[in-house]
Amino acid sequence: MNQKFENGLQTHGNQKSCLKEQAPYAYFLDMVMGIGVQKASKLLQVFGTPREAYMAGESFLQPILGNKIMGNWIQLKKALNPQLGYQKILDQGIRFVPMYDPAYPERLKEIPDKPFALYVIGELPTQDVPAVAVIGARKCSAYGQYQAEQFGMELAAAGIDVVSGLARGIDGISQQAALRAGGKTYAVLGCGVDICYPACHRLLYEDIKIQGGIISSYPPGTQPKANLFPPRNRIISGLADTVLVVEAGQKSGTLITVDMALEQGREIYCIPGRLTDRLSLGCNSLIQQGAGVVLSPSE
Repeated sequence: MNQKFENGLQTHGNQKSCLKEQAPYAYFLDMVMGIGVQKASKLLQVFGTPREAYMAGESFLQPILGNKIMGNWIQLKKALNPQLGYQKILDQGIRFVPMYDPAYPERLKEIPDKPFALYVIGELPTQDVPAVAVIGARKCSAYGQYQAEQFGMELAAAGIDVVSGLARGIDGISQQAALRAGGKTYAVLGCGVDICYPACHRLLYEDIKIQGGIISSYPPGTQPKANLFPPRNRIISGLADTVLVVEAGQKSGTLITVDMALEQGREIYCIPGRLTDRLSLGCNSLIQQGAGVVLSPSE
């Protein structure tokens, strides 16, 4: 970003107006299919602000974006008025938080593949409150359910934020337990924040809006698709200090989140299970590879 824009962000009196002025154009950048954080960052580096990038001529943009993304840019510019599009998401009660916004989570800034922007209903977790990502099997056992409830409640009661994915099984159970304990929980979705997925978690989804936040890197209206969930997992682990695996099979999607968490330098803890339990094979294997063992929430 150029010095003028940086000064505007750093000067308290101008910060809000500067962010507000640039937000529709940052929203446009995020809506361009395929642009990604690296190219969006390059545009800000070259042109200074989202607005200046939006106003730039195609001959200046094309060397940065390449032919395919440039084509997407041109099509979107014809179809989307940035101010009207941005106002539409505001009218839905959705916050748009680009990576240069002071509200963008500090933990997320640390990860190598951070999203350019977040869409939020409710709050974002803050750096001064510890956070644990609780993850595990969708089709969990009674043992997994019990442990997810205990850890979710006790973590929340201790003032620790619980981050998860609102999925069936371990995710939803731990988040429900955190709310019952009076704590905060944050759900990172593999779809737009305006879509409750899975639909069976509608009440939980509504409660989290009030007692935490619904978060996504995907624009509102994005429908849930299988290929969108693995990338969102990096945000679940990225928003947390530590990742707790409650229950996972040997070839579980949960292990994708663990791999991402390790790349981000996050600590991994697992709840052990019986050697004969299929849903404990993933946790036991991670422990064998060096993950921490946790036997009670107090640890």
